[in-house]
Amino acid sequence: MGVFVKICGCASPDDAHAIAELRPDAVGFILWPGSKRYVKPNAIAEWTRDWPDDLLKVGVFVDEPVERVQAVAETAGLDVVQLHGRESAEDLAALAPRLVWKAVHLNRPLPPDLEKYPADAFLLDYHGDRMLGGTGQQVDWDAARRFVEGTTRKVLLAGGLNRDNVVAAIQAVHPWGVDVSSGVEQAPGQKDLAAVKDFIEQCRSND
Repeated sequence: MGVFVKICGCASPDDAHAIAELRPDAVGFILWPGSKRYVKPNAIAEWTRDWPDDLLKVGVFVDEPVERVQAVAETAGLDVVQLHGRESAEDLAALAPRLVWKAVHLNRPLPPDLEKYPADAFLLDYHGDRMLGGTGQQVDWDAARRFVEGTTRKVLLAGGLNRDNVVAAIQAVHPWGVDVSSGVEQAPGQKDLAAVKDFIEQCRSND
């Protein structure tokens, strides 16, 4: 299997339909109200009603109570919850059996017990002063490669990826998957569909 491809920050029905036609492996929706890309759960359910079963719907959460994550995931019809806050290992365990991805910010100290977190995958991203992801800031690829080599979990690489550098990033880091948001946008929440198409094609060319 080739590299797993996730397009994140989808914020409109037109983009949702067009991105689904381009067939990445997953599409991400921001459920943190502080984001310019925020989408309401019932909108996600409506936009993705006719999507194929193998196109994963990922919801991005920040420091939400487990009960709310579960309720929102049900309403939105999510396949995966992606956690970007200070969630504990116990919080992740409480979300089973739903798939859970945990964001790891390589420009900040890592939790010492990270390997005990029952995450199905880790997502490597850059923590900005005002934004927890989607900053466009590139992750240190050397640090990312060392992280990949030191864990038994699946790892998605995010942070500063675009159609021009994603092949080099894959070759340098060897992640299970890649995740892009701002790198394929015209403006926050407005996707450049030509860039999305090129990004996916670049990833597939590396299969």
